[in-house]
Amino acid sequence: MKIFLSLCSLLFSSLTMGCSCATPSLAESFAKADFVYVGKIESAELTSETEITNYVSIEQEFKGHRDTDILVSTVSYTSCSSPSAVGYTYVIFGNYGVFPKLQSCTQTQVLLGYQEELLDELRKLANDQNN
Repeated sequence: MKIFLSLCSLLFSSLTMGCSCATPSLAESFAKADFVYVGKIESAELTSETEITNYVSIEQEFKGHRDTDILVSTVSYTSCSSPSAVGYTYVIFGNYGVFPKLQSCTQTQVLLGYQEELLDELRKLANDQNN
């Protein structure tokens, strides 16, 4: 329970603190990814002192077919951390042979209030790619 509460507090506190980095655009990230999907974290386990393995159920695929249902996140107390939480839904960008990672400065992210706008843009990118 302590881990869950810590992760939740980090999730929401990191959203309000700034982190300086160059995040690629949604279109750039989409083009470089082998697969893009929306998934919900169903369970998670602490696999080291600083790494969490999250097991994801797929809700919607936008590009390619994922080769894993794992999303890796880290335990960190910095403003640049991107913690995960069971029950939350994420948009995940990945490449074959590598576990996707939840990191700041990437487009892999939790879906919160602006969810529909982001999903609409992903649908448009997927449609453009298929035409």
